[in-house]
Amino acid sequence: MHQPDQTIELTVPDRNLYSVLQQEVDLGVQALGEGNADVAVTLFESALQKLTADQPFYDHLVHNLLLSFKLLIEQLMKAERVSEAARVLHRALDLEVAGEMACDARFRKRFAGVFEGLGLLFFKNRHFRASVLCLRKAMDVCPRPGAHVNLTNSLAAAGERAVLADFTSDITPDELGRHIFIACVPKSASTFLKNLLVNLTGYRDIFMVYAAGQNEHELYLPTLRDAAHLDTVTQQHCRASDANVHMMQGFEIRPVVLVRNVFDSVMSLLDFYNNGAYFTSYFRADFERLDEETKIDLLIDNIIPWYFQFVASWDLVEKRGSLEVMWLTYEDLIRDKPTRIGDVLKFYGLGASLRSVEQKIRETASEERGIRFNKGIAGRGDSGLSDRQKAKIRRLARYYPTTDFSRIGL
Repeated sequence: MHQPDQTIELTVPDRNLYSVLQQEVDLGVQALGEGNADVAVTLFESALQKLTADQPFYDHLVHNLLLSFKLLIEQLMKAERVSEAARVLHRALDLEVAGEMACDARFRKRFAGVFEGLGLLFFKNRHFRASVLCLRKAMDVCPRPGAHVNLTNSLAAAGERAVLADFTSDITPDELGRHIFIACVPKSASTFLKNLLVNLTGYRDIFMVYAAGQNEHELYLPTLRDAAHLDTVTQQHCRASDANVHMMQGFEIRPVVLVRNVFDSVMSLLDFYNNGAYFTSYFRADFERLDEETKIDLLIDNIIPWYFQFVASWDLVEKRGSLEVMWLTYEDLIRDKPTRIGDVLKFYGLGASLRSVEQKIRETASEERGIRFNKGIAGRGDSGLSDRQKAKIRRLARYYPTTDFSRIGL
């Protein structure tokens, strides 16, 4: 409940008006304090009808009315009168900070906080659609990171798609750039594919994470916002987390999902870590001291489960229709680069002649920053891994009985 300390000069008619208003507000505050939510709503609505948005105290009355609505919704929910609570919520969602407090950040934060509280209330009671509406309203009034956390949870629980306005008000859908996004497992020729697509399209090379190193390559919203209006190519080792999928929905990103035979992946990872990449791991203190068999076991136990999670997560996204996904395998890519690159370009509504694609492949492969195929020969895992180690990898698939792992050689 908020009653501002403010003195204004009033004419005689205004004095009469504000005298009536003061009586209604005092009674409304009393009713709210005593838990008589329906009475408080009636009194604050009556008072609000006597003012316009440009008059003093308008926004404070709106805030008190919102608090009254919140209390009434809480009481109705507790009494399991859900349909009535939903009707009251829609009245609350129509409220706006439209007067003198519209530019007051602290006031808007308090106002948004009431909607956040309602969103959490509806979420707790498993009314996820209502929760989404409340949290979107909170974000519209006063965007803040904490609300993104709750909105992501509500969107996931409701099974709803995210929209651009869930993440930014600075750009509209028609102002979005074109985004090529490669969601990839490590050591899958993703660097080559990304560099080639940058060379072919002229799009900006963007890494949309907060930091690499030991961090998961989750999409980082501030970077995504900054690059939203650009045409970009991005390559990231990211699973289809709810947050990643929602941001892709909002910013209209359709991913190419790049995978590789899991047995060959282990051998390529072993080369990678032996050449110093273990510094980006959490086992960097001891890796160099381990023998080769133990190193392989470490990778199978600690890194390869991520590969299964990666495939399972994107497989589920495709089955649910959450995003349009294009699957691409390392083996198909290195077997026929021009055709597969053409498929990727077609997926994004782009085109290039076979001759230009072949030329860019030669140029990209010769660049110092291009693909490092090192020992990237298909089939290395069959000879490099023991039967015990291969069986250990295969057993991981039993945790995901509905996922198609033929894409990674199982």
